[in-house]
Amino acid sequence: MNDTDFFDQAMRYQDGVLTPDEIAAFEAAMRDDPAKRQLFADTQVRSMALHDRFRQEAFQSSCDFSRTSPKKPFTWITRPIAAMAAGLVIGLFSASVVGAISSPKATTERLFSLLNGSFDENRLERGFPRQTGLWSGDEAAIHDGQLRFISPGSDSNDPTGRAISCDVFQLVDLRPLRHALSPEGDSVLELSADFLDARAPNTKPSVSFFCQLYLFAGDPGSLHQTWPQSIPAAIASGSAEVTTLGLDDKGTRTLTVKCLIPAQADFAVIQIAARPNLRPAKLEGLSADNVRLSLKTQPSLPVRIVQR
Repeated sequence: MNDTDFFDQAMRYQDGVLTPDEIAAFEAAMRDDPAKRQLFADTQVRSMALHDRFRQEAFQSSCDFSRTSPKKPFTWITRPIAAMAAGLVIGLFSASVVGAISSPKATTERLFSLLNGSFDENRLERGFPRQTGLWSGDEAAIHDGQLRFISPGSDSNDPTGRAISCDVFQLVDLRPLRHALSPEGDSVLELSADFLDARAPNTKPSVSFFCQLYLFAGDPGSLHQTWPQSIPAAIASGSAEVTTLGLDDKGTRTLTVKCLIPAQADFAVIQIAARPNLRPAKLEGLSADNVRLSLKTQPSLPVRIVQR
């Protein structure tokens, strides 16, 4: 594993999206190479520093932070999760940076307004949703507790546009949860979903599954009038994807998206999708299940980084 690959894995390790096999390989690389242990520790310090500098900008745009190294060193950092990761590596591998932290436990509150996340009901509307709490979108069906993608569709506001992917949405009202937002720390909305490509192994074309999250201010009941042109108006967003070629030994793929919640966020758009990467193509054997949405809050305490 070269340094570029290792850096990419370090970012994904911090985001919690590595598979068990990838985690084992990543940790083995650190055990075997002192330089990689130092690189990982440095990566965590940079990430903590950048989080503090770009937090306000992220609230106004999206939750994808720049990973460019800061020009000046930071002395006080306020990202407990990254600091704990750096401290863990420091303790295990004796890196040259020491992080001192004392942090309360994070709390998690499940959003019960995300209805039928396991698709145990057969209600499925067509078109972009006009009210919260209902799955709606392109042609799909609920069968045996799973959402089956059937056919890509064009957007109602652009009926002449290309039908590229089969998209299914749900609107979630965030206003009742404002009491649970952390006034002094980070409040994170986390979306995850399980996807399965049950076609025969190495079936072409490849298919990309998507799990996307958009946060908006305003009235959720009017968004259908402007979707998808209104996507740039999202005040925060996150996206994850995976590409498959039929059933393989990895089986079900779980995608997870995390997004900081700006104080002005009123509602969220949940989007799950399947896109054939060669069109036209039938969407056979493609499904989603176990969609989960959680609010996680973490108090933000100062962390002192000491160089020695």
